Amino acid sequence: MKLHSQERVTAFEQGYTDDLLRRLKTHLIDEHPDGLMPRDAHPKMHGLVQAEFIVHADISAELKAGVFEQARTYAAWVRFSNASGTAQSDAKRDIRGMAIKLVGVAGDAVLSSCDGAGEQDFLLISTDVFLCRDLQVFDGMVRAIQGSVWNKLCFFARHPGVLVRILASLKTFINPLKTRYFSSTPYMLGEAAVKYCATPVSTPTDSSAPAADTGLGDGNNFLRDAMQTQLRSSAAEFTFGIQLQSDAVHMPVEDAAMRWDENRSPFVAVATLRIAQQDFDNATRNRQGEDMRFSPWHCLAAHRPIGSINRARRVVYHGISGLRRRVNGIATDDQAEVAASPGINTVS
Repeated sequence: MKLHSQERVTAFEQGYTDDLLRRLKTHLIDEHPDGLMPRDAHPKMHGLVQAEFIVHADISAELKAGVFEQARTYAAWVRFSNASGTAQSDAKRDIRGMAIKLVGVAGDAVLSSCDGAGEQDFLLISTDVFLCRDLQVFDGMVRAIQGSVWNKLCFFARHPGVLVRILASLKTFINPLKTRYFSSTPYMLGEAAVKYCATPVSTPTDSSAPAADTGLGDGNNFLRDAMQTQLRSSAAEFTFGIQLQSDAVHMPVEDAAMRWDENRSPFVAVATLRIAQQDFDNATRNRQGEDMRFSPWHCLAAHRPIGSINRARRVVYHGISGLRRRVNGIATDDQAEVAASPGINTVS
């Protein structure tokens, strides 16, 4: 089955997208009438770190597209975060995020404007499935969460699978550098459909969590502390993998809640993400991490996001980012955020 025939844009998709953006903007404005406006999702950052994204030379021909077309090394930024829209203690169960931004990327970008030009973003989370199967259900979930108790009860009674996935995805973690991350939603890779993952290569030298009855300690920010402790003394590495769609029925592009079975199609290593030894916990880097924009649509055409969830993200991410930048007084120049690119040779 051709990939283009698997994508199904419904007549109501634009309406759900507009409703979702309106609700998220209203919520941010109501919750943050004064001061800096945070992200609507993943607002709590554990750290923004410099890295190298090293594309392997021995990639099979079917996976050679976009940034994976040839062996080279890209300079990169990586932002680690908690997904909850409310900044909370790291001891709380949550989904964790890894946002990778490659810079100095040449090629045909999806977006025709300078938004994301020269960049390739990969957005990953600590669960391998999305909470909702499609945009319609996701918009309904947001309406329910923002509504009354009765709204919530009605929604989850109609969509019990969403509640099951939420509960299964909320976990505790010891160190963002030893967590596995997934794209959860699908993307093109040339003419194929794929998903991505990042798997830690080695165990940190000190993997102990803060001592307390919970096993995770009372420190609200111990995930940042764990990253800082490790990166002060050693580098960290992840293997970046691609999972190729081998069955359009059991590995659909329009149902983001369906797990793509790794037994049917295992992730294949195509790159190494190497995070250099560094001290990232300073005011300049932290502000840069807050101001920097990430979007799955900051990408080459070869990596175009697919599925209704991803199509909505194109509009929603851009709209929320624009609102935040206006409120927070951030320069509108799309290149400002990468002006101070990592001091790493972009071509090996």
